[in-house]
Amino acid sequence: MRRWLSAAVVGAVLGMSGAALAWSQGADISVGVHGHAFHRVEVDATGCTLNYRIFFNAPADAYAAPAKTRNNYLFRSRIDFADGKSAVVPIFANRGPGERVYDNHFDSSADGCWAKDKHKLSALKVEACRGDGCTPESFK
Repeated sequence: MRRWLSAAVVGAVLGMSGAALAWSQGADISVGVHGHAFHRVEVDATGCTLNYRIFFNAPADAYAAPAKTRNNYLFRSRIDFADGKSAVVPIFANRGPGERVYDNHFDSSADGCWAKDKHKLSALKVEACRGDGCTPESFK
């Protein structure tokens, strides 16, 4: 009986410390590119993994070109934190108008597992291009 109690206490303590390592944060932003309005970013982290959600509105007139290949936008983004850390977002596409959310994750293991510690959101940078096969510019 005593072993089970000890295991339960250790399990509870480890569970609490794991929960303490998780953190989340969100911020309203205002970033515009090619008529798209990026208006919110949310992040949460557990361990080395940073999960993110980028909210934006894609305007209907941007997707009304007679040449369907023009009704495609590619975005390159980067989530910056106040202490200089950044999460690079892979290029993602949008092919229609409306309110959108792009979500994915960033693994900070290769960079010292920095996501395990809480960081203050600083900025969302976005580059974009229009048309199939285009490539958004890199960040300077």
